[in-house]
Amino acid sequence: MEWVCPYCEALALVREGDGAVQRCTVCGRSSLPGAAAKRPASAASGTSPATGADAGQVQPDRSPSRQGRGAPGEVPSLPAALIAIAVTVVFYGLLRIVPTGRIGELFVERGWVPYVITTISLWAVCLLGAKLRRLRRERELLGRDLMAGVHEGPLRPEDASEAIGVLHSKGEGVRESFVACRVERALRHFALRRRVDEVVDFLASESRADEGRVDASYALVRVFVWAVPTLGFIGTVIGIGAAVAGFSETLDAAASLDGMKESIGSVTGGLGVAFDTTLLALVMSILIMFPASAVQRFEEVFLAEVDDYCADVLVWRLADEAGSDADERAAEALAQRLLEAMRARERAEC
Repeated sequence: MEWVCPYCEALALVREGDGAVQRCTVCGRSSLPGAAAKRPASAASGTSPATGADAGQVQPDRSPSRQGRGAPGEVPSLPAALIAIAVTVVFYGLLRIVPTGRIGELFVERGWVPYVITTISLWAVCLLGAKLRRLRRERELLGRDLMAGVHEGPLRPEDASEAIGVLHSKGEGVRESFVACRVERALRHFALRRRVDEVVDFLASESRADEGRVDASYALVRVFVWAVPTLGFIGTVIGIGAAVAGFSETLDAAASLDGMKESIGSVTGGLGVAFDTTLLALVMSILIMFPASAVQRFEEVFLAEVDDYCADVLVWRLADEAGSDADERAAEALAQRLLEAMRARERAEC
């Protein structure tokens, strides 16, 4: 048997002190040893128990495909990078074929820095576009009742397995969606804790955690916003260095008018590289920052809508298990055992 944390459903419980209290190393919460749910070894190996007593018992879902609880708009970065490289190749191919004047000079004739700036900027745009596309698909599910198909009336802890089965029957696209995963985790928590207020607290903690995941999912975009201006300044240094070198050649060619014209051209060319790369980098960073802020705001609004959806579709249908007296006795027992553990620790220290 393995013991599951009654709060976050993680298999990470450790005994503290004399073993009267156990703490989860994932969520940090403490509980009584008897409050944790047992998980049969057959569930860990992927086989379901054959006994009828375990048939209606909801077990934590530990499959690899369900472990990654990322942000609702989180997308893989490698496909976006490949698309950005392909678009960059096409873009520069068109610039070399079609005469574009000043724009072509800005992108093509200013060294290697504009190539890198363009690739990184397109990478960021592709990431934001993929995020927005996924968010729109997720938002469409908010107009559907994922609990449709579950029996009418209140949902009790014994009914959680039925509700999860209904979720799984709606197809992989719905089952793997962000809102369906949130609802399923809430149902599994309800089956373990058997209290509506516990589910409400669980959903609140999930909401706070998802806010952190949304912020973390923009780490790569923030790196790009920082890297693009930095590349522009690198181009500035390269251009100024070329201009200074050209100026020294101008002094050497002061005796010849033709030589001075050629050397002055190298000086102005270096200054052109310096200022044009900075201009391109600043413009590209602005074109990344504004869409990134808009998409992140869109994702945060979606999280708030998911919270409302769970309250409107799921929480109001949940019903506490009969036997609140038993819950009160369990709480009193927990307080008593915590007090005894503290007193035992004080005596040990003395």
